[in-house]
Amino acid sequence: MKPVFVMMVMVMSACASPEHPERSRGTAETTVRLQSPVRVTWEEVSRSATEAVVLAKIERVNRLDMPFVMSVELPAGVKLLEGRTQLTLLPNTEAVLVTERLTLGFDAPPEGDAILKLDGDSGAMGFHYKVPYRFGRAAPEERGPSATGVEPVKGGKSFGPSVPLK
Repeated sequence: MKPVFVMMVMVMSACASPEHPERSRGTAETTVRLQSPVRVTWEEVSRSATEAVVLAKIERVNRLDMPFVMSVELPAGVKLLEGRTQLTLLPNTEAVLVTERLTLGFDAPPEGDAILKLDGDSGAMGFHYKVPYRFGRAAPEERGPSATGVEPVKGGKSFGPSVPLK
Protein backbone atom coordinates (compact mmCIF):
# COMPACT_ATOMS: atom_id res chain seq x y z
CA MET A 1 0.00 0.00 0.00
CA LYS A 2 2.88 2.33 0.79
CA PRO A 3 4.37 2.25 -2.76
CA VAL A 4 0.96 3.19 -4.23
CA PHE A 5 0.66 6.14 -1.84
CA VAL A 6 4.19 7.37 -2.67
CA MET A 7 3.45 7.07 -6.40
CA MET A 8 0.21 9.09 -6.03
CA VAL A 9 2.04 11.84 -4.14
CA MET A 10 4.68 12.02 -6.87
CA VAL A 11 2.06 12.24 -9.62
CA MET A 12 0.09 14.91 -7.77
CA SER A 13 3.20 17.00 -7.13
CA ALA A 14 4.21 16.71 -10.80
CA CYS A 15 0.75 17.95 -11.81
CA ALA A 16 0.98 20.86 -9.38
CA SER A 17 4.33 22.15 -10.63
CA PRO A 18 3.91 24.66 -13.44
CA GLU A 19 5.16 23.81 -16.90
CA HIS A 20 5.18 27.48 -17.85
CA PRO A 21 7.02 29.77 -15.41
CA GLU A 22 5.07 32.84 -16.66
CA ARG A 23 1.83 31.30 -15.36
CA SER A 24 3.29 31.01 -11.87
CA ARG A 25 4.04 34.75 -11.83
CA GLY A 26 0.34 35.61 -11.99
CA THR A 27 0.16 36.38 -15.70
CA ALA A 28 -3.41 36.15 -16.93
CA GLU A 29 -4.11 33.66 -19.67
CA THR A 30 -5.91 34.90 -22.76
CA THR A 31 -9.31 33.48 -23.51
CA VAL A 32 -9.96 32.12 -26.96
CA ARG A 33 -13.48 32.80 -28.12
CA LEU A 34 -15.31 31.49 -31.11
CA GLN A 35 -15.48 34.15 -33.82
CA SER A 36 -18.76 35.05 -35.39
CA PRO A 37 -18.93 33.62 -38.92
CA VAL A 38 -20.04 37.04 -40.20
CA ARG A 39 -18.59 40.54 -39.64
CA VAL A 40 -20.84 43.55 -40.27
CA THR A 41 -19.21 47.00 -40.36
CA TRP A 42 -19.45 50.52 -41.77
CA GLU A 43 -16.48 52.24 -43.40
CA GLU A 44 -16.63 55.98 -43.92
CA VAL A 45 -15.14 57.04 -47.26
CA SER A 46 -15.88 60.76 -46.98
CA ARG A 47 -18.15 63.14 -45.10
CA SER A 48 -19.04 66.79 -45.68
CA ALA A 49 -21.63 69.14 -44.19
CA THR A 50 -24.35 67.81 -46.53
CA GLU A 51 -23.21 64.38 -47.71
CA ALA A 52 -21.61 61.18 -46.47
CA VAL A 53 -20.19 58.36 -48.56
CA VAL A 54 -20.01 55.08 -46.64
CA LEU A 55 -19.39 51.41 -47.36
CA ALA A 56 -21.64 48.82 -45.77
CA LYS A 57 -19.45 45.71 -45.43
CA ILE A 58 -20.61 42.16 -44.83
CA GLU A 59 -17.80 39.63 -44.55
CA ARG A 60 -18.41 35.91 -44.31
CA VAL A 61 -15.44 34.77 -42.25
CA ASN A 62 -16.23 31.05 -42.33
CA ARG A 63 -18.22 28.72 -44.55
CA LEU A 64 -21.86 29.46 -43.90
CA ASP A 65 -24.43 28.10 -46.31
CA MET A 66 -27.18 30.52 -45.28
CA PRO A 67 -28.97 33.40 -47.03
CA PHE A 68 -28.83 36.86 -45.45
CA VAL A 69 -30.99 39.94 -45.88
CA MET A 70 -29.21 43.27 -45.54
CA SER A 71 -31.16 46.47 -44.99
CA VAL A 72 -30.28 50.03 -44.05
CA GLU A 73 -32.58 52.24 -41.97
CA LEU A 74 -31.96 55.95 -42.48
CA PRO A 75 -32.73 58.56 -39.81
CA ALA A 76 -35.09 61.48 -40.34
CA GLY A 77 -33.71 64.10 -42.73
CA VAL A 78 -31.39 61.71 -44.59
CA LYS A 79 -32.04 60.59 -48.15
CA LEU A 80 -30.27 58.00 -50.23
CA LEU A 81 -28.54 59.56 -53.24
CA GLU A 82 -26.75 56.44 -54.48
CA GLY A 83 -26.69 52.74 -53.59
CA ARG A 84 -29.17 50.14 -52.33
CA THR A 85 -30.78 49.99 -48.90
CA GLN A 86 -31.97 46.39 -49.32
CA LEU A 87 -29.98 43.46 -50.56
CA THR A 88 -30.34 39.67 -50.36
CA LEU A 89 -27.13 37.68 -50.07
CA LEU A 90 -27.56 34.19 -51.44
CA PRO A 91 -26.24 31.13 -49.60
CA ASN A 92 -22.50 30.83 -50.08
CA THR A 93 -20.08 28.21 -48.84
CA GLU A 94 -17.00 30.41 -49.29
CA ALA A 95 -15.58 33.21 -47.16
CA VAL A 96 -16.39 36.39 -49.13
CA LEU A 97 -16.69 40.15 -48.61
CA VAL A 98 -19.74 42.01 -49.92
CA THR A 99 -19.50 45.80 -50.04
CA GLU A 100 -22.34 48.20 -50.85
CA ARG A 101 -21.41 51.85 -51.45
CA LEU A 102 -24.00 54.34 -50.20
CA THR A 103 -24.12 58.10 -50.72
CA LEU A 104 -26.30 59.75 -48.09
CA GLY A 105 -27.53 63.34 -48.44
CA PHE A 106 -28.82 65.65 -45.69
CA ASP A 107 -29.36 69.37 -45.05
CA ALA A 108 -27.85 69.30 -41.56
CA PRO A 109 -25.95 66.52 -39.77
CA PRO A 110 -28.66 64.13 -38.53
CA GLU A 111 -29.20 63.51 -34.84
CA GLY A 112 -30.15 59.87 -35.40
CA ASP A 113 -28.02 56.98 -36.61
CA ALA A 114 -28.19 55.05 -39.88
CA ILE A 115 -28.61 51.39 -38.92
CA LEU A 116 -27.10 48.57 -40.97
CA LYS A 117 -29.14 45.42 -40.31
CA LEU A 118 -28.25 41.90 -41.33
CA ASP A 119 -30.55 38.96 -40.69
CA GLY A 120 -29.97 35.32 -41.52
CA ASP A 121 -31.95 32.30 -40.39
CA SER A 122 -31.55 28.66 -41.32
CA GLY A 123 -34.18 27.22 -38.99
CA ALA A 124 -31.47 25.65 -36.82
CA MET A 125 -29.64 28.90 -36.09
CA GLY A 126 -29.79 32.58 -36.89
CA PHE A 127 -27.70 35.73 -36.96
CA HIS A 128 -29.01 39.25 -36.40
CA TYR A 129 -26.86 42.38 -36.48
CA LYS A 130 -27.66 46.07 -35.97
CA VAL A 131 -24.64 48.30 -36.56
CA PRO A 132 -25.04 52.10 -36.27
CA TYR A 133 -23.35 54.74 -38.41
CA ARG A 134 -23.24 57.94 -36.33
CA PHE A 135 -22.29 60.54 -38.99
CA GLY A 136 -19.08 61.44 -37.15
CA ARG A 137 -20.55 61.60 -33.64
CA ALA A 138 -18.74 59.75 -30.87
CA ALA A 139 -20.26 56.49 -29.61
CA PRO A 140 -22.29 56.88 -26.42
CA GLU A 141 -20.46 56.02 -23.24
CA GLU A 142 -21.32 52.59 -21.92
CA ARG A 143 -22.38 52.60 -18.30
CA GLY A 144 -22.58 49.71 -15.94
CA PRO A 145 -25.44 49.24 -13.52
CA SER A 146 -25.79 51.73 -10.66
CA ALA A 147 -24.92 50.48 -7.19
CA THR A 148 -27.88 51.99 -5.33
CA GLY A 149 -29.00 49.01 -3.24
CA VAL A 150 -28.48 48.10 0.38
CA GLU A 151 -24.96 47.73 1.79
CA PRO A 152 -24.41 44.15 2.97
CA VAL A 153 -22.50 43.83 6.25
CA LYS A 154 -20.82 40.63 7.45
CA GLY A 155 -18.73 40.37 10.59
CA GLY A 156 -18.79 44.13 11.09
CA LYS A 157 -17.35 44.76 7.58
CA SER A 158 -19.39 46.67 4.97
CA PHE A 159 -19.14 45.47 1.37
CA GLY A 160 -20.46 48.70 -0.19
CA PRO A 161 -23.73 49.32 -1.99
CA SER A 162 -25.24 46.49 -4.01
CA VAL A 163 -26.80 46.51 -7.48
CA PRO A 164 -30.55 45.95 -7.15
CA LEU A 165 -32.14 43.41 -9.48
CA LYS A 166 -35.14 44.61 -11.44
